[in-house]
Amino acid sequence: MHRYLATSGLWPLRAVALLLLVGAAWAFPAQAKPLKVVYVELPPYTYTDPDGTPKGSLVGLTQKVAADAGVDYASESVPARRLFQGIAAGEYDMFIGIKTPEAFQGTTVASRSVIARIDLHAWSIGAVPEVRTKEDLAGKQVIVLTGYSYGGWRSYFEDPANRVQMIEARTPEQALQLLVAGRAPVLLQYQLPMEQALDGKRPPDLRSSLISSLDCHFVVSLKHPDAAELVGRLDASFEKLKAAGALP
Repeated sequence: MHRYLATSGLWPLRAVALLLLVGAAWAFPAQAKPLKVVYVELPPYTYTDPDGTPKGSLVGLTQKVAADAGVDYASESVPARRLFQGIAAGEYDMFIGIKTPEAFQGTTVASRSVIARIDLHAWSIGAVPEVRTKEDLAGKQVIVLTGYSYGGWRSYFEDPANRVQMIEARTPEQALQLLVAGRAPVLLQYQLPMEQALDGKRPPDLRSSLISSLDCHFVVSLKHPDAAELVGRLDASFEKLKAAGALP
């Protein structure tokens, strides 16, 4: 009898534990599979090191926020043009970066939180008229990084009516070499990647003008079944960690 009573006395405890487990699973539903998170090669924000490991300030930030939000993911570097199309089509789940590409309009939902701001400059050498607007480059040559949308500027360049001749570069270093060699009077480039390409060796007549500050977000494909809920969780974790001083 003692053995029976001891065992039966465990049932209420087991039932309570089971209910707690079910409640926890209901509050935090299990993720079916890791998110496919993608980024472009834009050091020092997002890039891949020689060992193939994702690195950069936004990569590290995403790791912290996703861990707090209970989001399991795998990240990879994807060329910009393919990335934009892949997010829109649902081939990838989330992008770390700007929300302005044309392919994202009506196909994505972005975090309320601005997770970073990156400054876009027009760079030139010598006496070149200052660039402030897209129209300042009408009928001119401009060096650009392959696949970059530049917050919508590329669409203006690609319109034949504007007569902009784009000279494509694959890396910030190559773009800088083209500018120094005089292949075009203007280079569009973000501030920190340009500083890395310069590596402390700034030409004395190098000039720049700030074009815009672009906001970065967590951008989720609407093809993801829980896109709005996912963005809400990331926003909540970002804001909590930011308030606690756990994020830069």
